[in-house]
Amino acid sequence: MPAEGASPPGIPAGLVIGEVPLEQVLPLRARILRAGRPVEAARSKQDARPGTLHVAARREDGSVVGVVTVFPEDAAVGPGAGGMRFRGMAVDERAQGLGIGRALIREVVRLARAQGARYLWANGRDTALGFYERIGFRTVGDGFVDGEMHLGHHVVIAGLDDIRA
Repeated sequence: MPAEGASPPGIPAGLVIGEVPLEQVLPLRARILRAGRPVEAARSKQDARPGTLHVAARREDGSVVGVVTVFPEDAAVGPGAGGMRFRGMAVDERAQGLGIGRALIREVVRLARAQGARYLWANGRDTALGFYERIGFRTVGDGFVDGEMHLGHHVVIAGLDDIRA
């Protein structure tokens, strides 16, 4: 048990990670992933799906420094049923490299297990593939360019037990 006021194991000091309403993830998601576009451009059709969960890493002052959204969806290139997809993962550029991304993925794994999922997957930006591979995801299939931001992506996938976040 962490000392009073200390972060739980695996969570960077001074951060709280947990489920939040969509409105708390949109500003950071828009700034990092939809740079130069209005906040509304950061909404996705999956945001309102049943079973969708929004997760944020917040500092003690309440400021959001990391976000991710996860929802039930099997991957077309995956091992079949039992998948959960995550998307909209973003960490404030001033907080990158501090373990926030890993902590967000740990929370996503916890939530996925609670929903009975077997694996996680995402359309990962090519610039983030190293991060995903270091924590146990593997790249599957050919790369593609998304239709909105025109950036290279690959599908990344991992069994929940294979993730080393």
